[in-house]
Amino acid sequence: MTIKELLSGAEVSTCNGTEELMIAGVTGDSRKVKPGYVFLCIAGTNTDGHTYIGKAAESGAVAAIVEYIPEGCPIPCIVCPDTRLAASFVFSNWFGRPQESMKMIGVTGTNGKTSTTYMLRSIFEAAGKNVGVIGTIQITWAGKSVDMGMTTPDPERLFGTLARMRDDGVEYVFMEVSSHSLCLGRVAPIHYTASAYTNLTPEHLDFHKTMEEYAAAKEILFTKSDLGVFCTDDDYVKAAAEKKLCKSYTVSTKHDADYTATNVAYESMDGVSYTLVTPDGRSLQVTCPIAGRFTVNNTLGAIVLSLLLGIDETTVLSAIASMGGVPGRIERATPPSLPFSAVIDYAHTPDALENVINALLHSRRAGQKLTVLFGCGGDRDKTKRPVMGEIATRLADHTIITSDNSRSEEPEDIIRDILAGIHPEKPHTVIVDRRDAIAYAVANAVEGEIILIAGKGHENYEIKKDGKHPFSEKDEVSKAVRKRFGYDI
Repeated sequence: MTIKELLSGAEVSTCNGTEELMIAGVTGDSRKVKPGYVFLCIAGTNTDGHTYIGKAAESGAVAAIVEYIPEGCPIPCIVCPDTRLAASFVFSNWFGRPQESMKMIGVTGTNGKTSTTYMLRSIFEAAGKNVGVIGTIQITWAGKSVDMGMTTPDPERLFGTLARMRDDGVEYVFMEVSSHSLCLGRVAPIHYTASAYTNLTPEHLDFHKTMEEYAAAKEILFTKSDLGVFCTDDDYVKAAAEKKLCKSYTVSTKHDADYTATNVAYESMDGVSYTLVTPDGRSLQVTCPIAGRFTVNNTLGAIVLSLLLGIDETTVLSAIASMGGVPGRIERATPPSLPFSAVIDYAHTPDALENVINALLHSRRAGQKLTVLFGCGGDRDKTKRPVMGEIATRLADHTIITSDNSRSEEPEDIIRDILAGIHPEKPHTVIVDRRDAIAYAVANAVEGEIILIAGKGHENYEIKKDGKHPFSEKDEVSKAVRKRFGYDI
């Protein structure tokens, strides 16, 4: 491949006569450079790739893609105004633009992205389609899986994975699309056959600064989609639908929409059911074994998107009715034989925490105690901390406030922020170490109690100042049960 072919679609200021230079590969990691490679320089938060051009040249790089040419640069440079954006086109081209060989389906929103993509996977697999999923939990396709590090991977990993999916015959890719990936151009070369918008609640305001900026980032997806399904129960999503950024269809449980859910019933932990009224006035009976009000919204988006993409009603409704749970989303960590229940959920935003608590409140029997154990992540939006403290202590019978990926911050400082919002008269306990907090919750659980362990969900690690450590909440619950009862679960 020539450099000209590699840079197709990217904005280039100057190529310095390298257009016809043949290359053997491309990477943004100087440690991976081999003879004949192009080195892609990206200025990150903690390091600047431009400072590694010399090392890349020593390893055989024949050119570098840069935003500026460092003094004394030993190899030819191609200047791009934004190398982070250029990287998306570079890796898309290098891997043969794999996204163009499959139908790309995007799902965005603050909450519900993972559940919606899992629902779509269940539906399309039931229809006999070969599908892939790219999302928060992992990348999966054709019996293969890769653990994730972020909702939307970096371009090298994203397009490399899409190429593997293409080569394995994947027809549909269901992809969680984050606001960061839209703003930073990670998905710039991708055109989506269809996309869904779940909701928008305060999150990532350390990055976007305002809800208006956050909303604008999400809307980029629909300028790149043929059609969109918008859950207009959310005001931000409703506003996006009204802009007609693509061919738009609305779904709602609250007011008039193209597709509406009526006769909604929350059947405790056994799931939900409702009647879906279509634009032509027909009524479809929907059941889903996943509990919670949010399940209604998520199934609405997945069902309508599937119908619009040509999957027959019988297959769609049957797949939703029989689908299993989503890892880390209201996932039971204890068997029914125990006198209490522990439930793990990924809820790490105010809206998600309130939704999952309400789902459990709807499911509990009279007299059952609900304990909520949660913390907030370090180096992330601080404004949500007191809000989540207020929600937990207002709704739960008992709240245990602990750590959750404190990163470079002191856990005690994060907890202090949470405590600023709590209802002080409501029972609450502070236990800084999350392992100790889980052990305490299990050791003190009473007959019938429900323990919600919120914030980490599917994650199998804890991030502290000294790095990333293995940490399984399921294992911690099991250890605590063994200590209390003397047997394994």
